[in-house]
Amino acid sequence: MARPNKRPKVHVMSASGQTDAERRALRQSQRTLQKKITSNEGQSMEDPDSAAFDEIRHDNNALWDKVRYTREAVLDGDNLEAISHRATRQVDRLIQVPRYDAVRLA
Repeated sequence: MARPNKRPKVHVMSASGQTDAERRALRQSQRTLQKKITSNEGQSMEDPDSAAFDEIRHDNNALWDKVRYTREAVLDGDNLEAISHRATRQVDRLIQVPRYDAVRLA
């Protein structure tokens, strides 16, 4: 019995039908997104009030749907790591905890 919510089978590697040109274009898009994440433009992701985090996450997810080879999956993983680093810094900005100051307490 098949599960009703099962994802359709996705062909990978040579069965995917992706050309070398399509793969190169995908890697270029992934690298462009990575530069966007790590540049000053990516700092806007750290602002809790900005929609930049959702936009970049959506862009990365759209690129992930096109990944069929390990080489591109590694780039996606690098982008995901950079996104998670920015998300961690966003959480740090949301948490307002008093800091211990030895000089002030002395």
